Amino acid sequence: MHASQRLAQIYDSAEELAEYRRQNPVSLSRFEQAKAVIPGGNTRLTAYFAPYPFYAVKGEGSRIYDLDGNVRLDFYNNATSLIFGHAYPPVVAAISDQASKGTAFAIPTEPEVELAQLLTARIPSVEQIRFTNSGTEGVLFAIRAARVFTAREKIAKFEGGYHGTADHVSISVTPDLALTGDAHRPTPVPASAGITHNTIDDVLILPFNDLEGTTALLTAHGDTVAAVLVEPMLGSCGYVPAQPEFLQGLRDLTQRLGILLVFDEVQTFRLSSGGAQTLMDIMPDLTVLGKIIGGGLPVGGVGGRSDVMAAFDATTGTPQIPHAGTFNGNPMTMRAGLATLQDLGPATYDCLHQKGSDLRLRLQTLGARYGVPLQVTGAGSLFGIHWSAEPVTDYRSSARANKSLSYKFFLHALNNRIFFTSRGGGCLSMPMTDTEMGAFLDVFEGFLKKITAGS
Repeated sequence: MHASQRLAQIYDSAEELAEYRRQNPVSLSRFEQAKAVIPGGNTRLTAYFAPYPFYAVKGEGSRIYDLDGNVRLDFYNNATSLIFGHAYPPVVAAISDQASKGTAFAIPTEPEVELAQLLTARIPSVEQIRFTNSGTEGVLFAIRAARVFTAREKIAKFEGGYHGTADHVSISVTPDLALTGDAHRPTPVPASAGITHNTIDDVLILPFNDLEGTTALLTAHGDTVAAVLVEPMLGSCGYVPAQPEFLQGLRDLTQRLGILLVFDEVQTFRLSSGGAQTLMDIMPDLTVLGKIIGGGLPVGGVGGRSDVMAAFDATTGTPQIPHAGTFNGNPMTMRAGLATLQDLGPATYDCLHQKGSDLRLRLQTLGARYGVPLQVTGAGSLFGIHWSAEPVTDYRSSARANKSLSYKFFLHALNNRIFFTSRGGGCLSMPMTDTEMGAFLDVFEGFLKKITAGS
């Protein structure tokens, strides 16, 4: 039995569950009401966790206030979308001003152009961009643009990669390891009911951080593949970075095979003003954005080479890809995004990177001090905690980590005024100081003491 499995057995979460219920009775009542009118009690899967989620009533900086009067430090920031934390005053001012002028129009507004100008100036690979209302939509249109440009139908994605909930990317996201087959030639596994066999046949699953395996698969299928989608850091696996040489090799390979390379930077765009791609000096053909570019409001986008993006151009007649959307580029979102990105300069990123590096190092050091098998991954302001002695470099090594300990730490953190994720991934925001970082580390160390007390 692995050490982490033994620790999970020693530490019973019943006490933590009872304490969570004691602290959150009003949220439980509201959740029971919600289940009567909403399947599962909410309309966002990741907002649910057992035994039931607490209900937020207010956010302020790095803190969330809930229905029961609890105040928790937010180390998730609405799935990384709030880089300045909750209710950032410049964003509040921008959307308040815009609301008084109108929230949406069936014609363009200037903030859409301004945000597009800002993003194309900061991301060298993005010559033109179109906005959507979610990262899922951005991915959907990136796939369609790649198919039009290459006249090919299949797409390729990496095992463990999360690119939203469209059919063609809802494959091999968090598959059961018993179904995944050869590590170098992963078997596609639908992530959801309702995915057709034809859809599965249109998707090639690649092994993350395995250039040799990826090269073999793409070389064999390359003349049918329109695009390869990749996250520079696997988000749903607890922020597992791609090795720079792997991404560069992938860039060289896709260029040789005439396949468009699509970077999903919905989360990693918070790593620098130009995203992960500028840090690694790699130019994808298309980039999908979301999260922080909307300043906390619903947003997504797809941008890239102008010859590829030309498929959306309606100025010379019916476009090859009609792209509509009632709230695409709405001024509320655009102004919130502008207010956020205009305040994100080199000093801000340097500050976040330093905080993130320090936190990851100190978490790893605490694991070693208490003799707990632990891997801490991430980069910049993103971090992941994996309860494993095995280095985590891809989905499979992440999936072999102890999920029971991950959930137990999640409950322990909630009961001690920290909001994290049950999957082990987290992020920082600018309002966090040494005080907030210290609070997280204290709670983490308290958990390590608990799980090693009886070992």
